[in-house]
Amino acid sequence: MAVKVLIVGMDVATVTLALMLELAGVDYLLLEKSDSVPAVAGGMSLHPTVLPLLEQLSLRDDLLFFSQPMEQVLVLDSDMEHITTYDWSDRRIRYSAWSRFMTRPEYCTVIVEKLTESRVLFDKDIASITTIDCAEERNDRAKGLQPLVMVDSRQDSMLDIDITMEKGEARGGVTVECTDGSSYTGHLLVADIESGVEQLFDKSKATSTESGWAQGGRQEIYSVNQAATAKDPTSAITTGTTHDTPAPREVQYHVSGVTEALDPQRIPLLKEDTTQLRLVMDDRSSLSWWVATLVDHRIAWQVTQRIRLSDKTMGQNADADWPLEDEEAAKASIMSQMSQSMMCPLGGTMAQIAQWTSPSEISCKRWDDRTAPTRQAADESILDALSLAEAIVALPPAARLTDIRDAFGRYRKERTSRRETAIRESQDLDQLLNAKGAMQKAYRAVKLNYTPKCTQERRMDEKYSYRPQANFLQPVPDYGQIQPVQQHHRSRRPYNN
Repeated sequence: MAVKVLIVGMDVATVTLALMLELAGVDYLLLEKSDSVPAVAGGMSLHPTVLPLLEQLSLRDDLLFFSQPMEQVLVLDSDMEHITTYDWSDRRIRYSAWSRFMTRPEYCTVIVEKLTESRVLFDKDIASITTIDCAEERNDRAKGLQPLVMVDSRQDSMLDIDITMEKGEARGGVTVECTDGSSYTGHLLVADIESGVEQLFDKSKATSTESGWAQGGRQEIYSVNQAATAKDPTSAITTGTTHDTPAPREVQYHVSGVTEALDPQRIPLLKEDTTQLRLVMDDRSSLSWWVATLVDHRIAWQVTQRIRLSDKTMGQNADADWPLEDEEAAKASIMSQMSQSMMCPLGGTMAQIAQWTSPSEISCKRWDDRTAPTRQAADESILDALSLAEAIVALPPAARLTDIRDAFGRYRKERTSRRETAIRESQDLDQLLNAKGAMQKAYRAVKLNYTPKCTQERRMDEKYSYRPQANFLQPVPDYGQIQPVQQHHRSRRPYNN
């Protein structure tokens, strides 16, 4: 296949995509501005939806070594009183695999070590991005058609495509220039949303006012309908977001960390060979937190503060004594609130958990109700990478722009509805668990503890019967009692035996 893919930034979606492209024989280059895999603090859950796919990618042994199975999740209040328990003990039988828990850096490191060394470049900080003109684009413009450049973003990835084929060979594309003077050219650009690619497009917009921009609303994703660069003022960018975005109504700050290895005699739950995950909902404050045991006797943790904003304050709130855009100030404030009275459900206090965590292992992220639709769990990021990889791998050797448009139309059709469903389920659960007030607490108790088991199982069966595998790789057996659904609409490419 003649296509070359540039991937900027390392996170769950981008490294998974790189591994899939490597196994499929697609040319790619992975660029990371740090000198090693970024140490983004925090843990991640992997559920049966993606575990057969990860086995396809030869990650099974690594997952068994670096992660632990999860059999249940306990939800408690701030007095450590039980609210509910999520029982996951039957997942291996029903869906062929346990849910598992590990850290994000370990997941990314495992995959990067499997990639061809020459295709992974560190210390590559992107300074500019330029789209490249080609004959087919010029012909399209002469006919009144826009050249194809698509931008999309999720939690971990942002997609920019400017690819054409002439006489069976790829023409046009994207060039990225780095601060060290190096430059790299490909036909597709996929970027981690934290990599700064979005800001580079914004900078290009600011310096190209003479070309005209039709700007839509933004949800911290790139949502510009027409764009230009200095070299090519006629390039266009097509996105799916063009509506005005209202002011945020709620801001969330998530401070995450991973402790050093701890003494199991001090915290006996570290002796368990399954992940002990505990969620704490505090009805008396705007804080909630969770902790989870890891391999090697470490603990992953996260403390979340929610700040409700009023229309009158326009983004400010009396409960916040820092600028709402300042993540470092928010982290300092939340860390100061982790007092000795804030109990850790594994034992001890959250203040002790913070003391056992190196500052380099603590990070803070800011979300609001506008950016929430772009935020998703690791599973959804991996599924995004799968759908994108299948769209790329399925391109014919002599693809033209219409083939590219069709391929990415299928990609978006495959992912949009499922991504929206996953985000909606996450938001509903978040609102349920963080309900305040007597009436909301009563509703939560009924909802969580008195929903019939058959109803719960039916919902889980519907969710986890979706266990897709890459259609360009050798399939792996699936022994779950609940058979995986067939994705008949997905394009196929014969895999190599």
